[in-house]
Amino acid sequence: MVAVVPSKSNRGFSMAGTVPGARGPEEMTLAERFITAFRLPYALGCVVVGLLLFGLFDTWLSMYAGSLDPWQALRAALTPTTVLTDALVAYAFYLPRYMRTKLSEAGLSLSTLLPGGEAGYRRMFATVAARKPQLVTWFLFLAGLLLAVNLAAIIGTGPASIVFGGGPSSALEFVAGVYDLISLAVSTLGLSSVVWTYWTISRGIHRFGGEPLALRPYYEDAFLGLKPVGSLALSLASAYFGFLALFVLVLVASPSSPSAGDLIGVGGFLAGLILLGLVLFFLPLRRLHRQMIQRRHLEGSRLRERFAPVFQERAEDDVPKDIGHLFRLDMMDRKVSSMALWPFDIRILGKLSVIVLSVTAILISRIVAIILKI
Repeated sequence: MVAVVPSKSNRGFSMAGTVPGARGPEEMTLAERFITAFRLPYALGCVVVGLLLFGLFDTWLSMYAGSLDPWQALRAALTPTTVLTDALVAYAFYLPRYMRTKLSEAGLSLSTLLPGGEAGYRRMFATVAARKPQLVTWFLFLAGLLLAVNLAAIIGTGPASIVFGGGPSSALEFVAGVYDLISLAVSTLGLSSVVWTYWTISRGIHRFGGEPLALRPYYEDAFLGLKPVGSLALSLASAYFGFLALFVLVLVASPSSPSAGDLIGVGGFLAGLILLGLVLFFLPLRRLHRQMIQRRHLEGSRLRERFAPVFQERAEDDVPKDIGHLFRLDMMDRKVSSMALWPFDIRILGKLSVIVLSVTAILISRIVAIILKI
C-alpha cells in the first residue's frame, strides 16, 4: 500500500512507504543524477560540470592541442562567446531541478482537487523520472545537434566542428577530439533534460485537465482552485524561453558570421524549440480552459433562473423583494462575471509574450543580417 504524507516543508510534498520501483515527480532526471554524482551542492555542481569541466577546459584543451600554446588556448577559452556557451550548458543542468521544484510546490494544492489525492498527482507526473525515454531523447538531441553544427561540413561550405588529429600533435589532438565529443554528449544531456522535463510536466498538466476535478466554489476563488496550475505553466514556460533567450544570445555574440549550413541547421533547431515551447504552454491548458468555461456557463444559468422572477413585469407576491436578497443576487452576479476562463492572470501572460517575441525577433534579425551581410 502506498502511504502519502505531506512533508514538513511548505515547499512541496514527499512520499513515504512507496512501492519499490515506483516513480513520481520527486525522482531526479538523468541530468540531475549526473550532477549529484559529483557530490557537490547542486548549483555549484552545475557550474563545475557545465561551465568548467566540460566547458572552458574542453575549449582550452582543443585550442592547446592545435597550437601548443597554453596562453593562446586560455585566451580562446575566456572569450565572451565561449563563456556564454558554457554558461548556457550550466543553466541547462540547473533548469530540470528548478522545474521539478515548481511541480512539487504546486502539488500541495493541486492534489486536493484530484480524486486520488497526492497519490494520483504523483502518478500523473511519474514520467518525469522515466529513464528509457530520457535516454532516447538524449540520443536524439546528440544526433540532432551533431547534424546541426556539422551541416556546413556535410554540404561542403565549412569545416567540421570536431577534428581528430592532423595538427602539430596528432596524439594530443585525438585526445582533445575524444574529450570534445564527450563534452558534447554531456552538454546535450543538459539540453535534452530541459526539453524532456518541460515536455513531461506539460503532458501531466494535460492529463490533470482531463480528470473529474473537485473545483472550488466560484464565490471562494475566481480561478476555481486552478491558479497553481497556471502559475506552474507560466514558471516552466518562462524558464524554458529564458533558456532559449540565452541560446540566441550566444549566437548573437558570435564574432564570426555563420555559414549557410550553420544558419539552416542551428537556426532551424532553435526555431523548432521555440515552436515546441509555445505548443507545450497552451495545448495542455485547453482542457482546464474548457472546464472553466463550462463551470461559468453553469453558474450563469443558475443565476439567471434566480434573477428571472425579479425582472418579471408582474412578479408574484411570493417573490422576495427585500434589499438583502437583491444585494446577494447582485454579489453573486459580480462573482460569476469575474470568474476566470484560464488558470492564470491574463495580464501575467504579457510577460511571457515579451520573452517569446524578444527571442523570436532576435533570431529573425540575426538571420536577416546574415543574409543581407549587414
